[in-house]
Amino acid sequence: MEHIQLGDGINLYLYETSQFKTITTKVFVQEELSKDKVSATALIPMILRRGTKSTPTTLELARKMEELYGSAIDADIIKIGEKQIIEFYFDMVSPKLLPNGEQILAEGLRTFGELILDPVREGQGFNQQYFAQEQFNLKNLVEGLINEKRSYAYQRALQHMCKDEPHGIYKYGDTQQIKELVNEEVFEHYQQLIRSNPVDIFIVGEGISQIPELIKEWSWHRSNLRQLRPAIVKDAGQVQEVFETRDVQQGILVMGYRANQNYLDPNYYSLVVANAILGVFPHSKLFINVRERASLAYYVGSSLDGSKGIITISAGIDPSQYDKAVEIINAQIGEMQAGKITEDELERTKIGLISGMQTMADNPASIIDRNVIGVVHGQLRSLEEVIGEIEKVTLEQVQAAANQIKLDTVYFLSGMRGDL
Repeated sequence: MEHIQLGDGINLYLYETSQFKTITTKVFVQEELSKDKVSATALIPMILRRGTKSTPTTLELARKMEELYGSAIDADIIKIGEKQIIEFYFDMVSPKLLPNGEQILAEGLRTFGELILDPVREGQGFNQQYFAQEQFNLKNLVEGLINEKRSYAYQRALQHMCKDEPHGIYKYGDTQQIKELVNEEVFEHYQQLIRSNPVDIFIVGEGISQIPELIKEWSWHRSNLRQLRPAIVKDAGQVQEVFETRDVQQGILVMGYRANQNYLDPNYYSLVVANAILGVFPHSKLFINVRERASLAYYVGSSLDGSKGIITISAGIDPSQYDKAVEIINAQIGEMQAGKITEDELERTKIGLISGMQTMADNPASIIDRNVIGVVHGQLRSLEEVIGEIEKVTLEQVQAAANQIKLDTVYFLSGMRGDL
């Protein structure tokens, strides 16, 4: 992947390949997660995707995409560790397959740059109608989290586990803050982000060497560049248990562990493999011992946040099985810490991880998304490097990584609190 410094704090990454019949572009604008700005940041992409100065309505923007041979354009918020990131997306047919392809590419990138940098304005703010509508939509989105019980439980567990850390903040903010947002203040915040925060641009496709010159025409007006804080990696504290009752048919258990290392640690991929042995695949310990043998869970699995060094285990269980489920889940980590891992488990897990990574290389958006954690930490790693690191992991290294994993928080969402 070729790296080009486009300007102050603006990095361009080009991945030239003839594998795809499209050119996929993503732009990431990083911001620190903070309670006072999270809702304003979340609202920005929702407003921007409504239209641009030259295509000021959603309909006109959609028509423009159709003129560009069915191109796609969008914007949203993602969260990586303690960064809240505005993600802009543009995908179009490869110009090599189009009549006047280079002209179409230039027009597509001009529209994409306008979506990011030249929104529909009114006075000193965004278009007021768009602002009000998207403010309402964002509030409904946050309020609707409760209807996605697994996502709700996961977010609530993080709020308790990381109550004094930015990582505990929901990426879309909270309803009270959303209701208090002021158009002109959000617009000023948007301008500050565009001027001062880290920007990373990824482009995947064939015949993309001329793109840097096209993107250089975008007007960022950079000044007062910000250095964002790295994620906080903490040790586990005293274990806390949190019980919440809602109208749910099954109990949802989320257990949060601190692993005391993250993406920048030299043994990070030992932790990646350890987490996968624990709960990523059908042959993993949680699936075999919690779901299959003990028949305790409707679903169970683990996930690793590489920025924070946090492992979360989620399981859908009958409320009456809470104590037994917690005990057996903890026992799986205990076995790994005692070195009770077979060569077969290790090799099958490595094969699964590598296969998953190679599959990501079959999709242009996934190629970009795999690199976002590297962008956040200022250390991109090629697919070959990552596969090589995974292949080198030994049983002893997995055991050492497992011994860093400590339980911090147990959260349980249930409609039957009395059965615990």
